[in-house]
Amino acid sequence: MCLKNKNNFWNQTIIYGFGFVVLRTISFLLLPLYTNLLTTKEAGWVFILYTILAFFNALFSHGMDSSLLKFYNKKNQKEILTTSLLYSLIYSFLLCLILFSVYQYGIFKYFPILQQISSNIILLILFILVADMLSSRIITLIRLLNNPYYYLFVSFINIITSISLNIYFIYMLNLGFLGALYSLAVVSLIQLICLLPPVYNNFRINLFNMVLLKQMVRFSVPFLPATIFFIIIEMSDRWMLGWLGTIESVGLYGAGYKIGSLILLAVHSFNLNWQPYYLKTNLKNAQNQFSNIGTHLIIFLVFMCTALSIVWPLILKLNIGPYYIIGQEFWHGGAIIPIIALSYVFYGVFVLQMPPIYRLNKQKWVPFFWGVGAITNFCVNYLAIPSFGIHGAAYSTLLSYFLMVVCIIYKNYSWMIIKYHFFKIAIVLIVSIVFYSLSLILSAYLLLISIIYSLICISYFIVLLKNSNLKFI
Repeated sequence: MCLKNKNNFWNQTIIYGFGFVVLRTISFLLLPLYTNLLTTKEAGWVFILYTILAFFNALFSHGMDSSLLKFYNKKNQKEILTTSLLYSLIYSFLLCLILFSVYQYGIFKYFPILQQISSNIILLILFILVADMLSSRIITLIRLLNNPYYYLFVSFINIITSISLNIYFIYMLNLGFLGALYSLAVVSLIQLICLLPPVYNNFRINLFNMVLLKQMVRFSVPFLPATIFFIIIEMSDRWMLGWLGTIESVGLYGAGYKIGSLILLAVHSFNLNWQPYYLKTNLKNAQNQFSNIGTHLIIFLVFMCTALSIVWPLILKLNIGPYYIIGQEFWHGGAIIPIIALSYVFYGVFVLQMPPIYRLNKQKWVPFFWGVGAITNFCVNYLAIPSFGIHGAAYSTLLSYFLMVVCIIYKNYSWMIIKYHFFKIAIVLIVSIVFYSLSLILSAYLLLISIIYSLICISYFIVLLKNSNLKFI
């Protein structure tokens, strides 16, 4: 039974992870478009737009997706979906009114970086936020209904429309920043329309349950500070670069950061199935399973981080005809890629340490952990950016996630210790350090070094999987 459950975990992880990767690949596929057709200043504004959307997405969502995961069961699926969506519609409408009123009263004059934003842009941003929030709620339902192939279908529609519309607005119409905004709005609408069929089958307005809603909101509210802190860690560097530096530096940083965040993509793909797994599993040997799964993920992340840190100069200089994968104007931003990649390895360890928090009802500690990271990030950014520019911003992210990992592991020693197979991890760490050092010394042989390193690590990983009976298929 244990083997079956483990196999099912990895099967679900692969399916949802693939869909998530397809969906998130959009931003990576758009990077060549942004860095070849936009100036560093225009690209900087696009990255700031993503910062704004990410921050306010936290306010619109405020942990309701986690509430769906917590309170859902097959008997109440229509009731919980109806309650969640109706509440989300009303809440988002009121929040939009408040935010637009704040804009109308001229609050933005206190934020010089936002003074160029018009009312039409604000309305488009609010529309994108509402559409994305509703889509996120429905996608959570799809995950709970174990319908991964529908999720894959929506992901492919999303990526096709996004790339097509960005090419149309930015390349053909030459609209620059506005082109990126228009394409985001249209894609959000199309995605929401594609997600409506599951709602039609499960939405019944007469099933709205106020008692259930109170329970869901009570559970979700503690997630809001943690989510905001997460966004601060993820996005304040770009915001503060624009404030303490220049919009052009935001463009350079955003390009390098995006490539480094390939590791974050892997962590989020894993977490799509990891969170429902540890919330719902009642296995007696849960700690052993958490340990085995965690060991393999850490090894995989270390491998990804090192491989990316070795080959990033080659990635930047790949060209298709007259265009490079990353425009030459943005190459300077590549220096932060190894720092960002390592940051997300620590974030992956943090995610692996979450089961005790939810299984033992220690959710109130989550804002503390994220708060440590957010405060560290803000302070280090403020001190480091004026002197070290984009490198200071990158190191602030690394230090933030490192301190969060230290804090959560320290607390878990008194709650529920999750031990990893450190000898197995140490082997990969030693090999990775050796090959990364070689890449710095023998920079003319990066491709050869990366191939040999990859063959060694992949072979080792396959052997570990066979010996542990953890199967992906």
